[in-house]
Amino acid sequence: MIRDMKFADIHAVTRFLEACHARTHYGKDGTANLDIGETKRLLGAGLGRHGHKGIGACWVQVVDNDGHIDGLMYATLARVYSIYDKLYATDLFWITSSHAHPGDGLELMKNMLDWARACPLVIEVHIGATSVVIERPEVTSRLLKKLGLKSYGIIHRLEFGEEKCLASSAA
Repeated sequence: MIRDMKFADIHAVTRFLEACHARTHYGKDGTANLDIGETKRLLGAGLGRHGHKGIGACWVQVVDNDGHIDGLMYATLARVYSIYDKLYATDLFWITSSHAHPGDGLELMKNMLDWARACPLVIEVHIGATSVVIERPEVTSRLLKKLGLKSYGIIHRLEFGEEKCLASSAA
């Protein structure tokens, strides 16, 4: 069942995100760890702004299978390119576990898009299909295209690891 997240879900959703972390490239190679305190703070802050329609508003829903959290949509509204008078919606987390119903991820996204459409200042939605969790982001991309989203550029990533990038060092 998909439903709005509640404050009582914060611990269960945090555990869900901990389990999801193991599926990320950060968890697999150990480059970054989940900050549990920050995770709970972020979830609580989002719940306080859930369903609002202005800058900083959030949309937070979960997939709840008999008390077990198997999916999360956490989206927010921000200024277009940080300087315009209009907003865009974007996801911070859009993830399901293998225990979720196959259509739950799609339903979470549809619900978020409905919320974004109902927000008067929102003019677009930005959703990334990356390799953070799945190694085949084109699968996610095909799903997004079915919902009417269009490709909008390419994301590039530079890992620093042990060596700092020369452009960012003090040298």
